[in-house]
Amino acid sequence: MKKKNVRWMKLGIICVLLASMLAACGAPADNKGGKATEGADKEENKEITVLYLDEPFWKQQNEEFTEATGIKVKYETVPFMQLHDKVFVNFMANSSEYDVVHVRDDWATEFASKGFLEPLDSYITDDMKTRLNPQTMEAMTYQGKQYAVPRYVWLWQFYYNKTLIKDPPKTWDELITVAKEIKDDKVSPYAETWGGIVSYSSFIVHLRSGGGEFWDYENDRPTFNSPEGVAALQMMADMNLKHNIMSPLSKEFTSSGAMTEVLTQGAIAMNMNTPQTLPMANDEDKSKVVGQMDVALIPGGKLKTASYGETGGLAIPASSKNKEWAMEYIKFVTNADQQKKMSLANGKIPSDVEVVKDAELLAKYPHYALLPEQMQYPFGLFRHEDATKITDELSRNILAAVLGKVTPEQALQEGEAKILAMIGKK
Repeated sequence: MKKKNVRWMKLGIICVLLASMLAACGAPADNKGGKATEGADKEENKEITVLYLDEPFWKQQNEEFTEATGIKVKYETVPFMQLHDKVFVNFMANSSEYDVVHVRDDWATEFASKGFLEPLDSYITDDMKTRLNPQTMEAMTYQGKQYAVPRYVWLWQFYYNKTLIKDPPKTWDELITVAKEIKDDKVSPYAETWGGIVSYSSFIVHLRSGGGEFWDYENDRPTFNSPEGVAALQMMADMNLKHNIMSPLSKEFTSSGAMTEVLTQGAIAMNMNTPQTLPMANDEDKSKVVGQMDVALIPGGKLKTASYGETGGLAIPASSKNKEWAMEYIKFVTNADQQKKMSLANGKIPSDVEVVKDAELLAKYPHYALLPEQMQYPFGLFRHEDATKITDELSRNILAAVLGKVTPEQALQEGEAKILAMIGKK
C-alpha cells in the first residue's frame, strides 16, 4: 500500500513537472501574448487631460479626436476669468495633472519664462508653419522657442452704424470729421474701452497705426514713450476733450462686451470691438440696431491700419507625462478642417490663413471678409513676464491723460519710469 502511494506521489510530481515544462515551453507565446495584451490595454488606456473652456463645440471636438486616434480625453473646464490662476496654481504645485492647457499670447510668455511649458519646436511640422498665421505663431514664442500652437484669433475690427455713416473713416482724422457730422443727441459718435485697467489696449492700436510699438522685446524695454506714443495719446485725449466725440461711458467700459451691449441699444455709432459685435447687433431679441451695423478696417495713420487681439493657443505643461499624445491632440484640433468647424460653431477666427477665406465662413460671418487684410498689420497682445503689472500701471496713466488730469507727455513719462523700476531697469 505504501509502495502504491509512493508510485502515485511520483506520478503526481511528474505531472506537475510536465505541466510546468509545457507552461515554460508556451511561455514565450504566452508572454508575448501577455505583452500584446498589456500593450493593448495601454493602447486602450491612452488618455490625456485637457484644461479648457466649457463650450459644447470643444467637447464635440474631443470626441472626434478620440474616434480618430483612440486617445481618450479627460476634459476639465473652468470659466475664462479663472483659467489663468487655475493653470498658474497647478504649475506652481509642479503637478502633472494636465497634458494640454489653454494659453493666450501674454500667458504663453509668462508661463514659458518660468519653465512651466514644454518647448514644441521639435513637434511643429512644415505644414503648420505654412498654414498658421505668422503673427499668431510668433505670439506663442518666448526667446525664440515655440511654446504653444495658435488655435484661434479674437481680433478687433471697426464697427459702424451704416444708417448714420455712409463711408467708414480710413484714418483717425477722418473719424473725427465723420463723428462731428452725427447730429443725433441720443447717439455718441465713438467709443473705446478706457475703464479700469484696460485703456492700454486702445492706446496700443493708436500707437501702432501711428508707426510706433509698445515694447522692445529684444532689449526688454518699453518703447511707448516716444513721439508716436505722445501723438497717439494726444489723439485719444483730443477726441474726448477737444472734439467731444467720445461716449461718456468710455471711461467706464472695462470690457469689449460691455461696450457692445451699449452699441446694440443704438447709443454708439462707431467703435473698435471683438467678433461678437456683429452677431449681437443682429440679434433680433436683444438689439435695436438689427441690420444697421457694418464692419471696416480700423482707421490708420502712418500705417493703413492696426489692431489688437488675443491669440488663443494650446500648450503642453513641462510636467506632463503624455507629451506625445498631447501633441497629437494639438495637431488634430488645429488642423484646417477642425478650425473651420470651430469657427462655424462658435465664431472664433481661425489662425489658419486659408480657412479664414473659406466661402462658407464668409457667408455666415460677413465681417470675416476684411480679416486677411486686417491681420497683415500688427495686432498681438503685449507679452511679458510681468505683462499684467505693466499694463495695469500704464492704463492708470493713460486714463488720467484722456480725462485731462495730466498731459500725454507726463502720463507716458511717469508710466515709463514706474515700469522700468518695476522690471529693475533704468
